[in-house]
Amino acid sequence: MILFGFPHCGDVAKSYLAWSHGLPAHIKFQCVELIHAGLSMREVYSARWEQALEEACAFIKQHLELGEEYVLIGHCWGSLLAFEVSHRLKEEGLAEPRHLFLSGCGAPHLLRPRAEAGGPLGRAAELGCQPAEEYRTPLNREPLRARFSIFTGNKDEHALADQLAEWSRYTSKICDVHVCEGDHAFWRSDSAKWLQLTQTIVEREYLI
Repeated sequence: MILFGFPHCGDVAKSYLAWSHGLPAHIKFQCVELIHAGLSMREVYSARWEQALEEACAFIKQHLELGEEYVLIGHCWGSLLAFEVSHRLKEEGLAEPRHLFLSGCGAPHLLRPRAEAGGPLGRAAELGCQPAEEYRTPLNREPLRARFSIFTGNKDEHALADQLAEWSRYTSKICDVHVCEGDHAFWRSDSAKWLQLTQTIVEREYLI
């Protein structure tokens, strides 16, 4: 099995370092490489976003062996990109990922500018972690058959813990929510918990 980690709004190399060093040898990890890694939620309807979708799909197909199972991992806009890549790969006839580990991102139908939702723009908006307009998911799109594990920080105003169960409408499998210590950048201080939970789930569900 191979785990693909998507870029996000922080330091990708450092934030995923624990993944590659902490996972057992029989689980491969690959950081998805994009030409424009410094995207943001503000660009979800731009040509750069579409290019990132195409590049990520091509990257995954290039690194997957025939019949190999895979998992996608994302934080912030990387979570949304991983989610959309899953649907794009499904449309292209590739087997869906077994699991999506999504962090720091609200369910697609809840993604909207913070000011529109009645709150201050805040630090997340400054970093490009808030969309410029309400996110619109395609109509009549079937749920994925991948299991979802959703992560957030208990002080993350961008991905409120009490709303993350809304991700369950996008999968026909289990959707579980995990709350870590910290704000939107909780993965910096609590990455060990994220890694441990992900590793446990992957080994228990797919490798035994």
